[in-house]
Formats: sequence, C-alpha cells, structure tokens
Amino acid sequence: MTTADGRISQLDELFDKLDALPDRAARALAVDLVQVVMNLHADALERALDIITASAPEVVAELGADELVSRVLVLHAIHPDDFEKRFARAIDKLERFFDSRGAGIQVLEAAPELIRLRFNGSRPGSGPAARKSIEDAIYEAAPEVGELIVEGIEVQQEPGFVPLASLLAAQQV
Repeated sequence: MTTADGRISQLDELFDKLDALPDRAARALAVDLVQVVMNLHADALERALDIITASAPEVVAELGADELVSRVLVLHAIHPDDFEKRFARAIDKLERFFDSRGAGIQVLEAAPELIRLRFNGSRPGSGPAARKSIEDAIYEAAPEVGELIVEGIEVQQEPGFVPLASLLAAQQV
C-alpha cells in the first residue's frame, strides 16, 4: 500500500466517522470546513499549474503522470490530461497487470458517462479481486465516470444471501 493509498483509506474512515456523528449541526459544520479547505487547495493548485504551464509546460505533464500528484489533481478536477488520456493510462496499467497473470481486459465502450469493459480470465476466484482492481484503477484515474460495467465477472453474493426476487419467484410456484 502506498502512502497515498494509506491517506485515502484514512480519509474514508474519517468521513465515515463524521457521517455517523449524531449532531447534525456539528456534522454540517465539519463538512463545510472540509469543503472550504478543499476549495482553497484547489484554487492554489490551479494557480500553481498556471504558473508552471507558463514557464515550464513539460513539468505539467510530469505532474499529471505522477501517481500521487495525479490523484490530487483529479480530486480537484484540475488534472491537465483529459478523460481519454487518463482512461488510456488506467487501461494500460490494467493490461500490464492482467497480462502478467494470464488474463486480459478489453474496452467495449469508453465515455465519461459509461465505461463498458470485458474481463477475460480463467483463474478460479479471480473475479472479485479483478473487479476491485478494475474499479480502483478506473475511478482513481477518472472519478467522473458515471457507470462502470465489467462483463465476464460474475457478481458474487454473500454466503447465505438470497435475493428478494428469488424468494418472490419461489412463492409464485
């Protein structure tokens, strides 16, 4: 786990705790505080990118390609690369990852509103892990994606879980 992954996990945990606060006013105040800090950082980062672009445009490309910096720029919606380039970088990363494991991924459709992929892998039990790897890579690179559909991976249900539709269908027999 990278430092960035650890920080993101820590943020997720803190937001969950914040969301669980019983005091609505305190919760709303904390959310407002975080939003103002985020906006301040976004404004400062955007200005820094403008200054760097004017004096050393090649550095902006390096910043956009850096794993940690890229995550922050995407978070603030100021990444210098467009959706297509960030998506292509994520797919390249996934292809290298899956190729080394004897699996593959194919892009069927790619737009900010909808991404449809097909996973080709035959290792037993690889489905849930593959789905998580795909979702993590895509949403990290392009969090604006509206819907992500991954074909070729069965959705596994929790043991003992019976879908309501199955129960209702059984009643009608």
